[in-house]
Amino acid sequence: MRVQRQILGRVIFASLLASIAPALSAQGQNRASEPAPAKSLPAAEAAIATPATSAVPSAKEESKSPLTDKDAKPADKSIPTAQPHVALILPLASKTLGKVADAVKQGFLAGAAADGKNAPPHRIYAAEDEGGSLVTQYRKAASDAAAIVIGGMTRDGASIMAREASYLPSLALNAPVSTTPAGDADLPERFFHISLNLDWEARLAARAAANDGFRRVAVINAASPLAKRIQDSFEKEWIRLGGEVAVRIPFGNELGEGSRVSGAMEKANADAVFIAAEVRVARFARPYLPSGMPVFATSLTIDPRANAIENLDLESVRFMEMPWFVQPDHPAVMAYSRPTEVMPIDFERLYALGIDAWRVAQVMLANQKAKSIPPLDGVTGRITLDGHQFVRQLAAGEIRDGRPTLFKPVE
Repeated sequence: MRVQRQILGRVIFASLLASIAPALSAQGQNRASEPAPAKSLPAAEAAIATPATSAVPSAKEESKSPLTDKDAKPADKSIPTAQPHVALILPLASKTLGKVADAVKQGFLAGAAADGKNAPPHRIYAAEDEGGSLVTQYRKAASDAAAIVIGGMTRDGASIMAREASYLPSLALNAPVSTTPAGDADLPERFFHISLNLDWEARLAARAAANDGFRRVAVINAASPLAKRIQDSFEKEWIRLGGEVAVRIPFGNELGEGSRVSGAMEKANADAVFIAAEVRVARFARPYLPSGMPVFATSLTIDPRANAIENLDLESVRFMEMPWFVQPDHPAVMAYSRPTEVMPIDFERLYALGIDAWRVAQVMLANQKAKSIPPLDGVTGRITLDGHQFVRQLAAGEIRDGRPTLFKPVE
């Protein structure tokens, strides 16, 4: 694996140094002189696929880059100002998104560190927001001869990246807001995106249940907007696959609700259950479900780092998860270091995304002239390209003896 990464690094940047730098530098200088858009963007949806999402402040135009000398230095090697490099733009200076952006940054640097001295040049650009400041930093990266730009943690940020992507190959860390019925079909040729998307996990859970032959599902749903969104994504995919929703049971973790769940399940004649709820709610609801009935969920419902006692209430629950948490001995996972300090589980997911962003960017550069991009075994899943989206195929996990592990069908 290390030999492959070394070869990949040499191939990418040997060609870039010879051919890309002059064109990118000229393009970036021309566009960097353009005034930034004057219109503020709406509040953005945070890129964390977790219960808590944060609004981004209105974008404000900056006449001066917020990048400091300290921020401008590459992670582990000095590079000339106009040398092709991998540029990562994150809202590190944002009060709202700074901490989550730092988690992505740490993962990105872990990916680079795993390649050692063979890592291509890379540079971090600190933005103040996912609006005007992102535009400023993107154009600065272009003028600095970046070979590829990674950024756009929020959906609005990803949309900005898409608008700017006529400059350079660009990888957004969220899906852009679709403004036309054509959706991704209208995106620039060199723009791609990858994300931690719970809606996608819900669709995969529906497919897993359908593939196992289940046809009538009971849905336990919490009241949060995110839980409702997951429920909707699951049901749409489930019905598309020919399944039926036997009963929908709202659950708010209040006294007396357990007996209501038990009563509803007795009448439902369901053969499986899907839980669309946060960890705390799911732990309370699970014991009231029929013993032995298959239960499906997304990573919203599971804390893979919780101790065995905490997870016992979720015993045998099946969920879709990134290999980072359920396949720690996978070669693609073992190659990368864990965070140096304990992070909230949602932040560690973004750390893993940062690792894969580093890897995907290199694959993109190595295959710019190819008609397709080969699959990649990432720490967030097996990654394949579908149009402009890098799709993550997740691992099927389950809670067994209170611990998250790969799902193994009963023989």
